[in-house]
Amino acid sequence: MPLAIITSPAYLKHDDPSHPENANRLRAIEAALDKTGLRERLTHLQPTPATREQITAVHAEEYVDALEKVMARAPAYVDYAPTYIVPESFETAVLAAGGAIRAVDAVIDAGRDDPAGRLYETNAAFALVRPPGHHATPEAAMGFCLFNNIAIAARRAQARGTRKVMIVDFDVHHGNGTQDAFYADPSVLYLSTHQYGPGFYPGTGAVNETGVGAGLGYTLNVPLPAGAGDNAFARIADEIITPAAERFQPEMLLVSAGFDAHWRDPLASLQLSLVGYARLVRTLRQIAARYCGGKMALTLEGGYDLDALAGGVVTVLRVLLGDADPSAGSGQAIPDALGPAPHREPDVQAALQRVKTTHSL
Repeated sequence: MPLAIITSPAYLKHDDPSHPENANRLRAIEAALDKTGLRERLTHLQPTPATREQITAVHAEEYVDALEKVMARAPAYVDYAPTYIVPESFETAVLAAGGAIRAVDAVIDAGRDDPAGRLYETNAAFALVRPPGHHATPEAAMGFCLFNNIAIAARRAQARGTRKVMIVDFDVHHGNGTQDAFYADPSVLYLSTHQYGPGFYPGTGAVNETGVGAGLGYTLNVPLPAGAGDNAFARIADEIITPAAERFQPEMLLVSAGFDAHWRDPLASLQLSLVGYARLVRTLRQIAARYCGGKMALTLEGGYDLDALAGGVVTVLRVLLGDADPSAGSGQAIPDALGPAPHREPDVQAALQRVKTTHSL
């Protein structure tokens, strides 16, 4: 599967070195692409800023205006959680949304000539953007996020003729903003796996949050106890994500790719390893191939241990490139330099059964 990445040095401009969501995250990923030799195997695409019309397909006009105006007092914080801004943050966030849009456009345009006469050859793309997006609600910044990149990408896909979009969010935190954007919309299936429990951010994402009105049943939350890891996610892939996709029959798969569910991440307590990420993304790749003609676009969300973040991105890219694909007879595993989780996983049978019962899976 030819694979594109979308990124830009401009994403480094939104930066507070004292904050966990800082420019070193993207630098670590870039260094890993060079060290592993992956960069030369990828198609590199440049983002362009999202238009106001594209942003307001998700966000309220009043919010966009207010966010732009508040840059005058940057550096500052813009919500009760530590969501910071610097003077360049608005333009960087607009470009991050544009990067997610570019990923969607690239997979839609696979096999077509662009205006310059070049053939698009990718049907999967990973937007390595920042700031992240899945906590940003239609009306507010939240949780390190300014604009909701994945939601804007979904609306872009629909504006270009895609009727049904499935979003899988494997960031360790619930994507409350993405859920809010599509809570009443049956054309978008939003499925989130996340740590859940008293005091864990953002406090949303319970099993019984399933949508409203016409959107009832099209929000599917998989809340997990601390310590859940590779075994839990293998079951989720087989018993929840795969049958949900089969029932919904998406025309495009979008992924909010957060790497803070890794066992080394300092902000959370799930226990995915790089092997677990590979297994999960291999399932998503199969879903895209089965229902979406391979069309799959990912956007970067969280991940705050730099080695786990970079290793996670490299692992995902290798899976999407077809490395160590069991269906192709490859016997070589994708390496996991960080190793397995250090603690035994809890029993998640009851938690997964509640999800399956709620959604008749």
